[in-house]
Amino acid sequence: MDTDRLQARLARNPREAAQAIRDAALRGSAAAQLVLGQLLLDGRGMARDAQAGLSWFERATEGGDAEAWNMVGRCHEKGWGVPQDYGRAAGYFEEAIARGHVWAKVNLAQILMRLGDPADRPRAFALFRQAAGEGNLKAINSLARFLEEGWVVPADPAEAARLYGIAADRGDHWAQFNLATLLLRTGDREQAIALFTRAIAASDTGFRRRIAPILLDRPDADLRRLGIDALARCAAAGDANDQYRYAITLETGVAAAPDPREARAWFRRAAAQGHVEATARCCRAMVMRHAARRIFRHFMRRRTGLVPAASTLQHLR
Repeated sequence: MDTDRLQARLARNPREAAQAIRDAALRGSAAAQLVLGQLLLDGRGMARDAQAGLSWFERATEGGDAEAWNMVGRCHEKGWGVPQDYGRAAGYFEEAIARGHVWAKVNLAQILMRLGDPADRPRAFALFRQAAGEGNLKAINSLARFLEEGWVVPADPAEAARLYGIAADRGDHWAQFNLATLLLRTGDREQAIALFTRAIAASDTGFRRRIAPILLDRPDADLRRLGIDALARCAAAGDANDQYRYAITLETGVAAAPDPREARAWFRRAAAQGHVEATARCCRAMVMRHAARRIFRHFMRRRTGLVPAASTLQHLR
């Protein structure tokens, strides 16, 4: 079976399929080795073990599988089961590219851009252009960015917008965001907000986490509200850091009136997961509430004559 059929079998009966995949991997099936490696990376159906996942990807390269070379490169790029090493990752991506792997072109181009050497930009541009020609949405978005910024070739905003539009229509969140940013600069605010909204609603936490501060930094209140929406969706996914950041935003009222009650609820959720700053805030808030109650009780007792006025301050000390 190929990897797609193995994944379908896994979806139907995870426990039975996982054992069958492991057995097939041990017998030398490259497709099974790839799927098993991914299961170990994700911790899906078995304990997460990135190092073991990498070892299965490495075994799959022995048969020359392009995806296996790409995945070993990804492990070195991301530091999954091995120290992060862009240089080694690039070597594996080159091997995958030689075997016709489209995503390896994108992955290598992104590494070249991250390394920041302007001399690497022409190669990155060529790789993005090749992958874009094969329909890769991330490559289409990246190619558009080159044209928007005038990297390697003269800037061409119209062609950049056209390419962003292609990738955006097919669901690429970064293309939607980049096109919206471009439209804002040209004055099409309504369409830009629609694209930002669409990108936030259908994307993942990693994307939302990155664009939220960009939108919150905008002077436009509608864009700041979209930033709040992105943060709220991140917080709802359960990460304590996201919950803390969302609580801070609610407390300070970045895009709307401050909402201290809702902020406290999110601080408590983050604190329940051991978030240090959230825990400290919750403790301070509890101390302040207790102090306020004591002051209020003594004030009421003074009014009723149960406590002499001069004794109140001494008691609170």
